[in-house]
Amino acid sequence: MSRLTPAVRKRHYWPILLLVWSLAAVSATEEQTQPHESILAAAEQHVLNDFDEENQEINVAAGRLDSRLRLAACDQELDTFMPHGRKNASRVTVGVRCNDTGGWTLYVPVTLSLMKEIAVANRELPRGTILTSADFKIEKRDVARLHRGYIEHPQQAIGKKLKRRLRADAVLTPGQLIIQHAVKKGSQVVIVAQIGGLQVRMNGKALSNGAVGERIKVENNSSNRQIEATVIDSGVVKATT
Repeated sequence: MSRLTPAVRKRHYWPILLLVWSLAAVSATEEQTQPHESILAAAEQHVLNDFDEENQEINVAAGRLDSRLRLAACDQELDTFMPHGRKNASRVTVGVRCNDTGGWTLYVPVTLSLMKEIAVANRELPRGTILTSADFKIEKRDVARLHRGYIEHPQQAIGKKLKRRLRADAVLTPGQLIIQHAVKKGSQVVIVAQIGGLQVRMNGKALSNGAVGERIKVENNSSNRQIEATVIDSGVVKATT
């Protein structure tokens, strides 16, 4: 039976040692590399921090990073900032930065969805329509994509006039509405007040302009007393109790 000489045995060990060193080098490289997941999570959290998560339905998704990207592991907590974009934009860019000596900066695209209940047209509405509660409905929409704004509360729309035709299911925006004053400052108004089971009417004067649904101050002609009242029709207000 032949035996290996020491020189031969040494040559057989070298490939094994090289393999061990190679694996150790790969392991060290991986340990010293910043995980992509931590970078994406930091970018997403930066966007979430701008919102009250308890009261809003928010979804954020950071874009994927190139799998070949290798960044040195950061000893400090990652720093984030917003170089561009708006809070309610559906696509923003978040800067993620490592502040170590010789650190790095990376820009991560983040897609945002922000769902809210807002007013949309209940039917096709012609230009010049004076809006009532029957003209629109409340639906949940992604407002991050609505760059022209939106209306959350019905009172923001009731009594206002449309500048242009609105198709069914279209979102109501502040720019589409014209304030239609049902009461003008200095004009005579009828003040309606509820006293017990009786409804009392008295004459008064409006101290400011007001659209239907708005609260204004009026002056009772008999007592010269100023009170708050809600405009309910042209020239008619209801005393606030």
